[in-house]
Amino acid sequence: MHTDSPEAPQAFLLLSSLAGWKGQEQRIADGLEIRRLAPGEIAALSASDALLQHHGIDSSARQGYWLCYEFENSHPPDSVRFRRRQEAAIKLMHHALYAIQILLPFGAANLFLLYRQTESGPILHFSEHRPAYIGTVWAHLCDVPASFAEDIPVLLTRVRKAFQKPTLRLQIPVWLLEQGLGAPDRHIRILLWATGLDGVTQSGGVSAFNERLCSLLGSDTEIFPPSKTACKPTYRVADVAADLYLLRTEMAHGLPFHEKFRKKREFIADTGAAVSSELASCRYDQVLEECAAFLLCKALREVFLRNIAFNVQAGCWSEEL
Repeated sequence: MHTDSPEAPQAFLLLSSLAGWKGQEQRIADGLEIRRLAPGEIAALSASDALLQHHGIDSSARQGYWLCYEFENSHPPDSVRFRRRQEAAIKLMHHALYAIQILLPFGAANLFLLYRQTESGPILHFSEHRPAYIGTVWAHLCDVPASFAEDIPVLLTRVRKAFQKPTLRLQIPVWLLEQGLGAPDRHIRILLWATGLDGVTQSGGVSAFNERLCSLLGSDTEIFPPSKTACKPTYRVADVAADLYLLRTEMAHGLPFHEKFRKKREFIADTGAAVSSELASCRYDQVLEECAAFLLCKALREVFLRNIAFNVQAGCWSEEL
């Protein structure tokens, strides 16, 4: 009896620009990596020129680094399974982008292009866009963390697990990080990121917030990673934790800002000079915006990589079962 042979798997390439990436090529998981595009892949982008230009991906960005995922889909193109495999690939890319931003919130265009591989080269099959991630000023100036290559595969695995279970205790702070990265207003960003930290620490009050954040990260821990091109800011966790919570509370309740948040306060380096021209004359709430982003990223990195949560009954951070 004649039976139809199964369809040969179709090969796909899913791309998302990481124009602000200053590191090296990096393998993250099977088929998933940060790399520059091959000449044929760059040529395929020309068919999507208008779309790329619309989302700010210029010729320089196209020559830069991309988040790339190569996979196969063996299901019939008009089937539900085909669509689900495609959706799973896009979800993996979103989770990978979460993990990358947690390690360094430098932003991303957040445009995903799915190409079908053919003998004549990649052909655009589908595109998806979410609000672009606006990186922080210091994230554009500082170096990629030295532990990035070691951390990113583990962090992606833990992020995916948190969204598959699902674990709202971890999902919500990640979503708040994402929403803050997509918000152009400074105070909305602070509000979202500080609320994310409040969720991670499960505090609900300035004293508990300060104590739990300091115990998680270390009160004397420097907030900002170093840079080869700029002097690193001197701020440490204990320097700003209480002020950040106070500012977040004032914004959440519509209260007038304390005078200190409106005062000019340069980003100060170890040398006593301003960190950079971009941060040479800014208000203290702008300093706290930068601090909020990096503190939330540091806190998420710790709870994901160490697999810990704050045990309210025991009053300490402990490993999850």
